Amino acid sequence: MGAGLAGVTTAWYLAKSGHEVVVIDREPEVASAASYGSTGIIAASRAYPWTAAEIGQPLRRFDPEFWVWGVQHLVLRSGRSYRRVLEAKVRLVRYSQEVMRELVAELGFPLKRGVLYLYRDANELQSAWERAATMRSLGFTIEKLQAAAIAALEPALDVSRLAGAVYAPQDEAGDAAHFCRTLAAQCRTRGVTFYLENEILSIEPIDVRIREVVTRRGRVRADAFVCALGVMDRKLREQLGTQVPVYPVKGFSATLPIVDPQRAPKHAAIDETRRVAFAPMGEELRVTGGAKFAGYGREHEPQHFATLFDTLKQLYPGAVDYGRARMRACQRPMTPETTPRFGTGRYQNLWFNIGLGHMGFAMCAGAARITAELLSGNSAPIDLEGLRIRRH
Repeated sequence: MGAGLAGVTTAWYLAKSGHEVVVIDREPEVASAASYGSTGIIAASRAYPWTAAEIGQPLRRFDPEFWVWGVQHLVLRSGRSYRRVLEAKVRLVRYSQEVMRELVAELGFPLKRGVLYLYRDANELQSAWERAATMRSLGFTIEKLQAAAIAALEPALDVSRLAGAVYAPQDEAGDAAHFCRTLAAQCRTRGVTFYLENEILSIEPIDVRIREVVTRRGRVRADAFVCALGVMDRKLREQLGTQVPVYPVKGFSATLPIVDPQRAPKHAAIDETRRVAFAPMGEELRVTGGAKFAGYGREHEPQHFATLFDTLKQLYPGAVDYGRARMRACQRPMTPETTPRFGTGRYQNLWFNIGLGHMGFAMCAGAARITAELLSGNSAPIDLEGLRIRRH
């Protein structure tokens, strides 16, 4: 269930394990929701749990579901809870990075090595460098760069606006939707069937097992099911028989044609001061930003993209055509810990691979292999402490 990054990669590893696989999704094409609007940055060195500052403004209307999520998030941000979440997130992201490199080599899919994290304030830069000590101690290669070194990597970047940067040479970036669709094509060669434009309406259990899924086009019966959905309808989520604490964190994504390659970025980067990410994708540039609790709506207004475009105009003037920007809002499926959930709950044959959130591309390959191993009756390839689904 689900044809985004989580669902397609899971289908791939299940098919490789010898299972007969059907993928169901309501969209007309794979990777059409959150996976489509991603910047495509595999920021393994930035596997920090989100802080309150990164979450953005609170929801202004009363939503009991949000307030429960928010209280859980606040509890998990402090003390030993934060450390446990950090360790779980790093464990998964490091494993997933290894699996992804094997997978892209098998597919012949290009990823660009090296991601820049830009800071406009010297104090912010120093704080980020001190924070990165934790990641350096865990084996990540992270460098602190001044203007000359940044300009050597990014000749077109206006470094006069920056105090410096943190550079992760082993972090990567690529077109997440293109990756997902390339992998889906390979899945089809292994016999995977995709039932698209086919919304899931409900599940039909018998005792402790799921018998079938009810969709708009009929019923799909199977021996086992994987929930790899992003933001789910409340009614469906309540039927899943376990706690699914996924809430949408809304962000904004724009794709702009590059009009002067000499003025455009060469590497993916995040302006950490403004919380705006961007990455070149062939002849286009993807830029994303924003983290708002706005319920389940997908609407967007021009003002939501003002900071994104202004950031590009400052850092890379003359690089892209803003008049031809393709804009959309995205819903990141986030758990309070900002880490995914795996395993089974009430139903013995319903497996979960949910909550990849803002690091979907960084986590999907490892998350998929974990799910395929568990469903096949094998042990998880990493310790799942802090990453398991919880029963009601």
